Amino acid sequence: MYLKRILGANFAVAGLIYVKFEAKMDNMVYAFSLTNSLARVLYTLKAPDHRYIVYNNTIKHYLSMVLHDQPDYILGMGIYSGKDQDAIRIETVTTNKFRNDPIEKDVADDHLKINYFLKPTDHDVKLASGMGNSWCNLISWKIMRLIMNKKLASQYSFLHIPKTFSSYRTIKIIKRMLA
Repeated sequence: MYLKRILGANFAVAGLIYVKFEAKMDNMVYAFSLTNSLARVLYTLKAPDHRYIVYNNTIKHYLSMVLHDQPDYILGMGIYSGKDQDAIRIETVTTNKFRNDPIEKDVADDHLKINYFLKPTDHDVKLASGMGNSWCNLISWKIMRLIMNKKLASQYSFLHIPKTFSSYRTIKIIKRMLA
């Protein structure tokens, strides 16, 4: 429902297989996933203008593309293997931690709020603030720092998909959020 109102958003989805198609919307949407296991989800979604599977050695390249293209919306996705596997998690906070070290030294803030654009639609989606200190948090921190420093004028949402969810179920839920 949200993206129908902004038809044509530039949308970034994480996953590093680059696909670009003509957007018939005014806004650009990028999407990415951080694992191959989400590739089916990533490439089944119709809303994103660009789709990538991002690996640890391609994060800098992905960020430079996002900076260059300045999409209106960026959607990131990663697999969640925590205890509560009942819902997709819309992450609301990122921290200055990767593994147990700071991502950036000499930064006053150790937590940043994520300016998420997707909203929970039903019991299959919830807001969460425990992203952890893995690759999901690293790229989210870097994207939010670019936004906070006004180098990137995008809205960003990061979804943690429970590893117990099927691709079909995940696609259906995300499509409802994007409708």
